[in-house]
Amino acid sequence: MLWPSGYETIGLVSATSGAGMTQQGSVDYATAELKKQAAKLGANGVLLRSFGEKNENRGGQTVQGKAIFVPAQ
Repeated sequence: MLWPSGYETIGLVSATSGAGMTQQGSVDYATAELKKQAAKLGANGVLLRSFGEKNENRGGQTVQGKAIFVPAQ
C-alpha cells in the first residue's frame, strides 16, 4: 500500500449508499459521495478507513475515510 508523505488530515468523512443497488454499485456510489464530502472540506485526497459494511438500518453500504490535503511536491 502506498501512503502519501507529508499530508495534513482535514477531517473524517462518511457516506452511505441507498438500498437496492448491487454490492459493487453501492460501494462505488458511497465512495463517490465520500470524495465529494472531502472536496467540500478542501481535501485533495481520501484515505479509506472502512468500506463495504452493511448499514443495517437503511440497507446499502457505508464508506468511511480520512479527508487529507497533500501539498504539491
